[in-house]
Amino acid sequence: MVYRSDRSEIISGWDPAGTAGSLRMYDRRPMPKYTPTIEPLLTPAEVAALFRVDPKTVARWAKAGKINSIRTAGGHRRYRESEVLAFLHGEPETSE
Repeated sequence: MVYRSDRSEIISGWDPAGTAGSLRMYDRRPMPKYTPTIEPLLTPAEVAALFRVDPKTVARWAKAGKINSIRTAGGHRRYRESEVLAFLHGEPETSE
């Protein structure tokens, strides 16, 4: 509940006009149009389907350094789509 001192009334919720001082919840300006360029990531099963191999083989390739993997917060492997496609087409690895 927010008490407004200019009128003796109680208003539930928040004050969108910001007349309650520091209780203003957000700024009404539009958010900037930002679209991050996030590269698609593939699961081991998706990579295995592309190469027609078992997902365990993809994990072995990652362990051997043939393809780079990223670990999720849960510990699962993910592979960058661009690296997988380059490996599929036999292109040389690019050093990062």
